[in-house]
Amino acid sequence: MKLRARGSRRCILCACVLFSAARAPAEVDWQPDHTWVFAVGILQWRHPDEWPSMTGAKANRRDVKLVDHFRKAGVADERIVYLQDQAATRKQIESSLTAHLSKTRPGDMFVLYFTGHGFRDHTSGQVHFANYDAVDGDSAWSVRSIFETLETHFRGKRVLLLADCCFSGGLADEARRHRGKLACACLCSAFSHNGSTGAWTFTDTLLAGFGGDKLVDIDDDGHVALDELAHYAELEMAFSERQKSVFAATNQFPPKLKLADAKGQRRPRVGERLEAEWRGSWYRAKIIDVKGQKCKIHYVGDANSWDEWVGSDRLRPFKPPAYAVGKKVQVRWGGDHKWYPGTIRKSWYGLHLVHYDKDSAEWDEWVGPDAIKVRK
Repeated sequence: MKLRARGSRRCILCACVLFSAARAPAEVDWQPDHTWVFAVGILQWRHPDEWPSMTGAKANRRDVKLVDHFRKAGVADERIVYLQDQAATRKQIESSLTAHLSKTRPGDMFVLYFTGHGFRDHTSGQVHFANYDAVDGDSAWSVRSIFETLETHFRGKRVLLLADCCFSGGLADEARRHRGKLACACLCSAFSHNGSTGAWTFTDTLLAGFGGDKLVDIDDDGHVALDELAHYAELEMAFSERQKSVFAATNQFPPKLKLADAKGQRRPRVGERLEAEWRGSWYRAKIIDVKGQKCKIHYVGDANSWDEWVGSDRLRPFKPPAYAVGKKVQVRWGGDHKWYPGTIRKSWYGLHLVHYDKDSAEWDEWVGPDAIKVRK
């Protein structure tokens, strides 16, 4: 088998909604006065040759907004720890996490959030988050150690783990493997074998869900539940970023935990994902406003200055290509942009889980339609 420099640590920070009559808000299960928050946001590192700074993500940091949301929602300041950039060394992360957990009480909920660089060690199979002073796997914050620390020091009932970084789905993998008392839910921006994008799209979905955005209330019952947020994030990430987000709930963590009362009224077609025609070509877009027969659309990946009003003649449903399970294809791998023989394992909403024919399942990954072509 040819050697490939795959699994590089380099990464970048990384359905139409039906309309129905609004219903009365339901009681929210999430209780801010019994919640503890531990957040780590790193966009620059001590060793930039190993972990390139995420300069473009520093403006309007969503990690800061997420922490502020929890505070405004009623989580007391003394129950929130937020470590940013230089403050997020491995020693500081681990000692602060242990100290924070030691203050919890029975019945409490603990929310842990990370954004920055993540990487996968293909020798050990472990996923790590790159703390500010990380150099390699031996000096980085391992996902496995997070569960060990939680299991040892958390005195509460439920843990919600959120991560917006490459290979963040390693949290979900570890949760499924973990044997302990933790009632745990994980919501991650990417599959455990995949990188993540340079946009804040995933954390924006978290802000929308915890903020009670009506678009996340998919069943229109008056509240946003955790599994609805997970489904909304999955659709948003697949449509906008062409990557597969991951959700897992273990040890009887309730997937339908109510996070927020839904706000506002559902507007027909607003939020719909589709394709729009511009100068003879079709592009992914979302409807952000409607007036009569006209829709205002936002083109995925473009600045708001490109938003425009269009008629139905320039809109069509989003119908991504779908290859059958077992189909033999060529897959372009992002590490070297070369094409390799592979087989389709799963297909969903334009994404495909592929197995590289000459590699083990350790290298299976979700790829977008641009990275697949039929094998001749």
